[in-house]
Amino acid sequence: MPRMSQQYTETRRQQVLDGARRCFARHGYEGTTVRQLETEIGLSSGAIFNYFPSKLDLFIALAEQDSARAARLWLEGGLPAVVETFAESGGELSGSYLELGRRIWSDPEFRDKWATRGAALEEAILTEVTDGVRDGRYRTDLPPAVLAEFATIVLDGFMLRVRTGGLPPSRRQFYALFENALSPSQ
Repeated sequence: MPRMSQQYTETRRQQVLDGARRCFARHGYEGTTVRQLETEIGLSSGAIFNYFPSKLDLFIALAEQDSARAARLWLEGGLPAVVETFAESGGELSGSYLELGRRIWSDPEFRDKWATRGAALEEAILTEVTDGVRDGRYRTDLPPAVLAEFATIVLDGFMLRVRTGGLPPSRRQFYALFENALSPSQ
């Protein structure tokens, strides 16, 4: 059997992840069947599961990729960058974000597998907040960890609104309110 190039393998793996993202966003984790994955991705189940040992491993890899993307966005442009990019994805990215939270809460096997992989976004938020406190952009009366947790809670709320199509048209005002909550008192 001929060996595939690294580029081919990575391109095909990304094809699987992109199709799975659409499927999971549309049907949820439990509602996504192997047949739906095959149809959406355009590959056989053998080809799909050549890259990922199980549907759970496929979802974890997808959630890990989306979390890393959200982390990069947060470091580049904060809350607005994440929300606007996820909103532009038509619900695909926010679908994996919310499904991830639900699975962490309800599935011990998933929680155990995710525990070592899911820190990218939380670390990015904490890093950005810690830098903001150090640089005087953010308040100092609360520990950076508390401010970062607040930021995560606000992001979770926005992601829920992205997924349900309920983002307010005046969200720039909400971003300003968020920044004001983090800013040092005058």
